[in-house]
Amino acid sequence: MSKCLNFAAFIMTYQRVSTLEATINAILNQSYPPQKILIVDNDPDKSAEMVLSKFSGRPIDYHAVGYNSGPAGAAKIGLEILSTQGYKWIGWIDDDDPPIYNDTFEILLKKAELTDNCGCVGVVGQYFNKGNGLMVRVPDDELDGNGLIKVDNIAGNMCKIINADVCLNAKVYPDESLFFGFEELDFDLRMQEAGYVLLVDKELYKRHRLKFNRIGLKIKRGIKKDEKRILRDYYSIRNSLIILKKNKLFLALFITIMRSFFKIVSGFRHGVTYGNANARVILYAIIHFLLGKRGKVSI
Repeated sequence: MSKCLNFAAFIMTYQRVSTLEATINAILNQSYPPQKILIVDNDPDKSAEMVLSKFSGRPIDYHAVGYNSGPAGAAKIGLEILSTQGYKWIGWIDDDDPPIYNDTFEILLKKAELTDNCGCVGVVGQYFNKGNGLMVRVPDDELDGNGLIKVDNIAGNMCKIINADVCLNAKVYPDESLFFGFEELDFDLRMQEAGYVLLVDKELYKRHRLKFNRIGLKIKRGIKKDEKRILRDYYSIRNSLIILKKNKLFLALFITIMRSFFKIVSGFRHGVTYGNANARVILYAIIHFLLGKRGKVSI
């Protein structure tokens, strides 16, 4: 594959040094590795800086954010730095989600080059229902055969690769005020509004579903979650409401709020303690959305 593609990647990290090291190794072992890897460290104590000594002589740069900017802030920083340095394609990578297969980047970049208005490629994507505000799983049968599928969203943990033109020409960057949760969806919707498409490769996508036994998977809603996942729901709900309002999807906004209140009631099926914790998180998310509260919060 031609080196003129100018491919770089950033890895967002926060206090997971050993995990970060494993991910860097996986990326360097790709059949088409990035010409540069930028570590974007959200840890104020700069814990990831020690990793550099283990990769002496390799094309790895380090950027200390100085505070926890969340995935949204770190992704914006990574895209800003690498796009202004002249790289055409930029990998958006989480520190705990390396590529599964060693030809992943090569496949994705080849496909990206085939479409003039490709703004993003990745291994797994989803559709977005603008009527009700829900993500929609790509049906298994749509992955049969060869070719590409246009999707609405590719998560950052799915080897997301961005065309730098999206940032430099369309001026689309992640919204750091979201901090965590659906920052990729917000970015992807704005990217599409600017005229770009998001692509996934059918064969590579299906290979991942088969590996993780997700063929025929049925999405279950309303299941009991652990405490950490309940707290994450704060950002998911708050940010989804922000995104729907930003895109003037008012019916979906109303439906999402109603769905959130239903989740409060249904949460008490799992007991009073769980129900109270669940209700508290959801109510804070809705109230903070209405008050315009953004960024990282403590609840």
